[in-house]
Amino acid sequence: MEVHAHTHTSRKKWTHYFWEFLMLFLAVFCGFLAENYREHYVEDQRAIQLAKNLYKEILADSIALEEKIAIRIIKEKECAFFIDYVKDSSLTNLSTRFYPAFTWAFIQSAQLLFEPNDGILNQLRNSGELRYFKSSELQASIGRLSVAVANVRSRNEKEYSYIEFYLRPFTIKHYDFAWYERFTKKGTVTLLEALNNKEEIKASGRLVNADKFSRQEAENTASYYLLMLRGTRQTQYIPYAKANYQLLKTLRKEYHLK
Repeated sequence: MEVHAHTHTSRKKWTHYFWEFLMLFLAVFCGFLAENYREHYVEDQRAIQLAKNLYKEILADSIALEEKIAIRIIKEKECAFFIDYVKDSSLTNLSTRFYPAFTWAFIQSAQLLFEPNDGILNQLRNSGELRYFKSSELQASIGRLSVAVANVRSRNEKEYSYIEFYLRPFTIKHYDFAWYERFTKKGTVTLLEALNNKEEIKASGRLVNADKFSRQEAENTASYYLLMLRGTRQTQYIPYAKANYQLLKTLRKEYHLK
């Protein structure tokens, strides 16, 4: 007759299983919290870096825009002088101010158009990284600046088209480019440098094809351009400057930037 030994183990209490479950739950929960914290930390650091890059971009634009507006105000004044001059002043014995004003009004245009940089803005929109900015105020400011950028570019296109289709043909027909060569010292100085130098050249220019020069055409062409210049500055560039300033202010507030 065989004797079987039976191992008797005491049954664990329910509290033992409860504590095991609790420990497992806490381990998983703590892991979840750690991962969640890590994700938020990474996103916050990414948001800070994007904010710094965006701040630098639009700060540089705000400085560039101020310079463009200052030049455009000079151009508007010179354009107004040209308009007044062609109404009734001599077209044979030209004033020494005539050709600098003619040049400001019809030639000097390359350094007047403000082209906003929106590389970081495009990155935020296209990559979905705009979500890193939690502030609704900041997102609204970015949206307003994006609209202002689009408006500036649209207006620049209209202004450039007017230059191409109206100012340039008129300039080719009547402008004395020999005077331009003397004025810029055969290209050794830029046109803007020459215009800002206020140095009068000895020989004034002549009006090319003076017999075909129409005072009314010259006045109307320059007058409409002057209206366009003022409109661009007042209705596009200044609103952009305000949107730019507001975004800079919001970025400084949210991320303590300087």
